[in-house]
Amino acid sequence: MIVVIGAGVSGLSCAWQLRRRGVEAVVLEASARVGGKVLSLDLEPGLMEAGPNTLLADEALWQWLLELGLTPLTPAPGPQRRYVLLHGQYRALPANPAALLAGSYFSWGAKWRLLSEPWRRSTAAEAETVADFFRRRLGEEVLAKAVDPFVGGVFAGDPETLLMAECLPGLAAAEREAGSMALGMWRRWRRGDARRKRMCTLPGGLSSLAQRLARDLDVRLECPAQGLERVDDGWRVLTPQGPLPARAVVLALPAPQAASLLSVCEPEWARACAAVRYAPLTVVATMAADEDLHRPLAGFGALHPAAEGALALGHLMSSRTYPHTAAPGARLVTSFIGGSRQAELAALPDPALLQRLNLELARLFGLRGAPLSQRVVRWPQALPQGTAAMTALRPLAAAASARGLHACSNWLDGVSLPDCLAKGRALADRLAEQALARGASVG
Repeated sequence: MIVVIGAGVSGLSCAWQLRRRGVEAVVLEASARVGGKVLSLDLEPGLMEAGPNTLLADEALWQWLLELGLTPLTPAPGPQRRYVLLHGQYRALPANPAALLAGSYFSWGAKWRLLSEPWRRSTAAEAETVADFFRRRLGEEVLAKAVDPFVGGVFAGDPETLLMAECLPGLAAAEREAGSMALGMWRRWRRGDARRKRMCTLPGGLSSLAQRLARDLDVRLECPAQGLERVDDGWRVLTPQGPLPARAVVLALPAPQAASLLSVCEPEWARACAAVRYAPLTVVATMAADEDLHRPLAGFGALHPAAEGALALGHLMSSRTYPHTAAPGARLVTSFIGGSRQAELAALPDPALLQRLNLELARLFGLRGAPLSQRVVRWPQALPQGTAAMTALRPLAAAASARGLHACSNWLDGVSLPDCLAKGRALADRLAEQALARGASVG
């Protein structure tokens, strides 16, 4: 039997694939629900995504959703433009090369840096940060106007400290292989490595994916793993319901909890897990009447560079993208506050937070009057930060795998929802192959 510790999407996808491959698995979850930070909540009226707001699915993931009996919902017709706050006003990001050339978002100097990137040769430094990478390839203006808000919105982090190899490994590898980001990505597309992806959600919210996976599994809620003991034929997992023997253990829980669990049996790995830092996020869903939101964005949403000094890292026009998240006559805006550079804002008490947020929504979106409803969800440890501390985990995690302890969580090899789903299934396939090989050798 394999014990999976943690019922987030990484652990659930791993356990589901193990079961599909005929390997017995048990999932232990300390909380009273499955899904981890994938959390869909009912609003009055509407639907809030308190964690990931959308899913970028390649063809394999799309087909898997259909196989599970789930129905992906694509965005509403119309533009899904992305905006960035510049000098207090929203500006649309160029959607294609023609818009880049004709528009005024970037200066002519920045446009030249972007268009001439395939012919620019430069050498990457070891352990290069995201900021240093884009500064070297595209210059300060592109870093400030595009990369900084992207990194703040997607990773809740600081491009000056996050490592390129941890956060955007595909782009770093493309440049390393071809000497250019553009050429490297074009070559990957020619080889078929760059897969087309579709943005989607699910009718009942993304939580329905976790609930669907759990339906087929032995998931034990409010049953935390309290300790790990090495035994001759594998591991013993200590739980409130008694010890569980395990041929292998999958750690699908946040790094701090993993550190606590590993402190006795794997002290060096535990110290490395404890060194991983997380960015806090507070997510607020604001439901407003149509007539009270006078300047809604005709697009997906907007991101805010740190230099703008805004309260939020960004705002999503959630009901513009997915109309089912708001009742007719209402609009849903989802706001993200905090991150590694503004952690103190994530910790503001609800009254102060909502007062400042509503002032920002009035200034940027023309919100008038009180919202129909607002809901606040806090994640003190929202997103692991891809710094050198995370890099230090890799050799330790690889060594532990040989001893039957496997890491499968968002603090290693990708934080996105598709990343977590993919790594869970890939690990399950490796474990199933090992079980098959072990059975063949015994036979």
